[in-house]
This record gives sequence, C-alpha cells and structure tokens, in this order.
Amino acid sequence: MTSSQAKSDVIVVGSGVAGLSAALAAAEQGAQVRVLTAGEALSGSSWWAQGGVAAALGDDDTPAFHAADTLAVGASLNDRHAVDVLVEEGRRAAIDLLAGGVPFDGGTLPDLGLEAGHGHRRILHAGGGATGAMLSAALLSRVLDHPTIQLVDRTPVDGLLLAAGRVVGVASRGKRYRAGAVVLATGGYAGLWGRSTNPPGNRGVGLWLAWHAGATLADLEFVQFHPTALNLPGAPAFLLSEAIRGEGARLVDAAGREVIDPLLPRDVLSRALTRRLNDEGPVYLSLRHLDPSFVEGRFAGIAAQLRSWGLDLPRDPVPVAPAAHYCMGGIRTDTDGRTDLPGLYAAGEVACTGAQGANRLASNSLLECLVFGGHAGVAAVRDEPGACAHWPAGPLPEVGEQEAGQTAPPPTHYPVGSLARRLDRDLGVERDAVSLRSLAASLPHPGVPEAPPDHLTAGLVARAALLRNESRGAHYRTDAPQTRPEWRGRILWRQGEPPRFEEVLD
Repeated sequence: MTSSQAKSDVIVVGSGVAGLSAALAAAEQGAQVRVLTAGEALSGSSWWAQGGVAAALGDDDTPAFHAADTLAVGASLNDRHAVDVLVEEGRRAAIDLLAGGVPFDGGTLPDLGLEAGHGHRRILHAGGGATGAMLSAALLSRVLDHPTIQLVDRTPVDGLLLAAGRVVGVASRGKRYRAGAVVLATGGYAGLWGRSTNPPGNRGVGLWLAWHAGATLADLEFVQFHPTALNLPGAPAFLLSEAIRGEGARLVDAAGREVIDPLLPRDVLSRALTRRLNDEGPVYLSLRHLDPSFVEGRFAGIAAQLRSWGLDLPRDPVPVAPAAHYCMGGIRTDTDGRTDLPGLYAAGEVACTGAQGANRLASNSLLECLVFGGHAGVAAVRDEPGACAHWPAGPLPEVGEQEAGQTAPPPTHYPVGSLARRLDRDLGVERDAVSLRSLAASLPHPGVPEAPPDHLTAGLVARAALLRNESRGAHYRTDAPQTRPEWRGRILWRQGEPPRFEEVLD
C-alpha cells in the first residue's frame, strides 16, 4: 500500500477494548475505519485484565451508588460529569454486552462479584479471571466482521501527521496513513516500572505522540499500585485479581494471622502492605478457608498460571506485594475523547477524562474503555474539523523554589536499563521530595525534543509528583502526608509551556 492509498475517515491506534469500541462506534456512524496496532490484534493491557466490568445491574444497586463509590475512592479529584457519564452509560453498555452474547459468568443472569471500594456486588466477570481476554475477543470478532473496518497489526505508530494545526493521520515506519481524525487508544505507562502488572509495551507511547503533536497531558503523578501482585523470586509480578479478595481471601503473615482488611481501597492497602513488608516481613494471600472447588472454578485461569510456578491457589499461601498497575493520568480529554488539538481523540488508559480522580475504583477501567471509547469513535466522525476541548487553567498553587525550578542542567545520556529500577525506588507507592528531585534531575527536561519516549514520560511523571506537594489518592508524599485543599485540581502539561493548574469544581 502506498501512502497516497492509505486514507481513511478515522484511524484508531490500539486494539484493546477502548480502541475496538472506538472503531465499532465510528463504523456505525458510516465511517471507513483503519485500526493500527503495534503488535498482534489481541495484545495490550485489556487482554491481561482479570477482574471484570463494574456496572450497577443488581436489584439493590443503582448508578448513583456506583458514582458515590467512584467519588469516594477518587479522593475529591474526580470530574463529576465524567463519573456520571461513566456509570450511567456503563450500565447500558453492560446490558448491551449481555444481550450481544458476551460470555460473562452466569449468562444472562450474571454472577456479580464484589471488589474493594464497592458497596454492592456489581462486577461482571468471565472465564475464571480472564474477563479482559474474553471481552477483547468478543469485540475483535465484531471488528473483523465489520465491512468498513480494516485492522492492520504489527504496525507501530511513531508520529502524528499535522496540517494547519490539525492532526490528519499517523506515520509508521516511513509510511503515512491519512485520516479525517485519529483516536489514540494505546494504553498507559505503568509498564515503565520494574515491578509492574502490565505488559511490556505499556510505556506511554500514546502520551509521547500526543505531547510532541502539541496536546495537553494531565494527572501524570497518579499511578495506582495494585496491592496484591505475586512476590515470588524468579516470577513476574503476576496480578492476583481484586476479585479474589472480594470472594473472601485473607491477607496474612507467615503464621497465618490476618494482618489487614483485604477490602480496603487500593491506595490505602498498597501503602499498608508496603510498610509491613519493609518493617515486619512477607505478606500472603490465603484462600485456605474457602471451598477448594469454588476457588478452582471461580479463578480457573489464575489458579492454572500459579500452578506453573509451583503454587496451589486453594491451599498455598501466595506471597504478594504491590506493583505498578494503572495510570489515572494521560492525555487530557473531555467525555467525548476530544483533546485540545483538533483531529486528535483519545480513550482508555491513555486518556484522562477525570472520571477516575486520584485513584481508580476497581473494575472501572474496562468500563471506561467501553464508554469513552465509544464516545471518541462517534465524536471523531461527527465533529467539525476545528472541534477540540478547552480547559480553564491558571498558575500552580504555591510551591517551593526547589520544586518548581530546575536545579541542574538536563542530562545528555539516558541509560535505558536502570530506568525501571529507579522508578521502583524513587517513584513507588511512597515518594519524597529528595528522591523525586534526584530522579527528575536524571531524566530529560520536557523541552528536550530528542529524549527517548520512556525517559520523557518518566521525567514528566517525576516532575508532576515533585510539584504536587501533598498526598492524595495514589500519590503519597511521606514529606507532605496531608491532603491540601489548594491542590484540588490537576496539573496540566503542554510542550513549550510551564505546567498549569486546572481546578476541580463541585
């Protein structure tokens, strides 16, 4: 295919749940859609998602209850309108998935699970802990069958094409793909950490693409650490789903004594486990008190994976520790996926609508992909050429000179192998100004155009964490442990400009 032939109405970059939802929504508007994905079609973090899709489907549940739980966990940083859209339309999306035959456990009368932070059982799950894989496969089947969608795998995007201040396509390995609009659905950046539940490709490439094109990023300091990832020498930080604790698993010490409430919100639990691991020793996830046949049936996929490392989920205490899991920050968008750059849209973990606040409620991530992915696909087709989002922003709350200024010249060499280790050490569950300042000084200044994507993203995250001189949600500063009302807002980043502050209003 030559570059002159590679023309579509909409290009979607990424084939996770957000990207597939965007493609289907755009195609239903009559658009010719091309989906580009860096790897195979079924890859990325959606495929890895275990827990489920949160939706208020129970007789005792409502979207208002779901919204209240989302807001409570989000530490007063949620965009209330985005939350309302998420829970109201998420319920309808879940009903549509059930009607469309997505094989959730329990069938048309789904077996709803409970997870931390939720006041009601509202988690649809599938495949014994393989919800993301089964949902992704169902959506991919629809995409492949759709006559106006073309999926092109193994096509990594390395740049956005601009004309007259508008995004008009993407570049990939010297080839140009042109379109009326581009939707980025490339996932988050938690794969930058050494101890991470993410696939290796989740390293913030979408943020890097948007940043260089001139779009705004937000909330980069808010990285959620999942409290229960496998902590076994020689094995990866395999995710042990929130749903396991929702079904009764305990967190215990080596003697089998319960050490903490397993259903605390993720940020609270991750901090508590980190301190206990540092001060007192290992922590284990234990299901010994539950019916082994129930455990094997409900979490068949997780149990099978653990067996490959010599662990029996129903019987063995499983060592756990927090790991980087999900990014609340991303490309700033409205609830229709619009960025502040005409022609560019974003959805899923790469985007920051504000719905998740400073800390995401469990199983709201796949829901976010379904709802806002669909919105982005529709807006990419329907919007006028100059349409974009705008956010009122002003100066940051007062910060110290050391935090706001650059105390050292930017480095000229960025060692790749050490980045993950440095993020684990200096930008983990708990941070402080001394470590963050050292980390930021070792990473490229935002104005350095030739910085590697990994290091540019990490540098922005470190600077955001250094600037936010408080603790809120997933961002915890040991030297500033209080939540400060003047910091109730998001830090906005745009190339060529100093960081700005967007206040969150009730």
